[in-house]
Amino acid sequence: MKTPIVMVAFGTTSNAITTYRHIGEKVKEHFPDHKIFWSFSSRIITERLQWEGQEKAQLPEELFCRLAERGYTSAVVQSLHLFPGTEFSSLKTVMERAELSCIPGSPLISSPEDYTEICRVLQPFMSTSPEKATLVLGHGTYHPTWTAYYCLEAFLRRRFGQHIFVGVVEKYPESKSLVDEISAAGYKKVHIIPFFLVAGMHYRRDIAGDDESSWRTRFIKREINIETMDHGLGMLPGFDKIIIRHIEAAIRKNNIL
Repeated sequence: MKTPIVMVAFGTTSNAITTYRHIGEKVKEHFPDHKIFWSFSSRIITERLQWEGQEKAQLPEELFCRLAERGYTSAVVQSLHLFPGTEFSSLKTVMERAELSCIPGSPLISSPEDYTEICRVLQPFMSTSPEKATLVLGHGTYHPTWTAYYCLEAFLRRRFGQHIFVGVVEKYPESKSLVDEISAAGYKKVHIIPFFLVAGMHYRRDIAGDDESSWRTRFIKREINIETMDHGLGMLPGFDKIIIRHIEAAIRKNNIL
């Protein structure tokens, strides 16, 4: 029995769920001999989300138990969390307690090669005009991996220039002053790229929303024109290759059939 591949994402109940289906199709095409299963790490979302004919989606611990009951002794578990932060740490704990052997694929942006590759994927969406800033906005975290956002900014600026800024919608690194910095630098146009796998709640509410605190509203108040990419990273051409490369590395490292 071939070792299954388990894809683990945070989850969403918005139309952005199509991103997961898009990724799933790409993974199935590349690994036709392996069964592909999906799990979502948000308990709230699993209680609300129907997935591929199931009554509801499953948490990782629920899916691992189900796979063990079906006779599987191991599974490749590919996290779709972007950085090795809180969600991935929790997933590792669940994998260690599972009734079957879990072989983890690395989080998607966790090596110099990954940072270089995400720069290549984002290149078509980066402003080439020195008069327009590009703002890459991620989630943010209290986990020590918050420093990864500074690393991302360093890679992007080295490749595209100093008009690239990286911030987050909550937690760390502190990003409240970024609108002031971009305005003080004289930019009148900003292109916002949501650094999320899917453009879900944080995109609709915190980035492109009409609320006073949204990034869109704050830029408009400074008379800065904005444009936003309205989908997540998972829909970008070539992003699936990062995921597939991580799965291949886990399979190769553990000599999985």
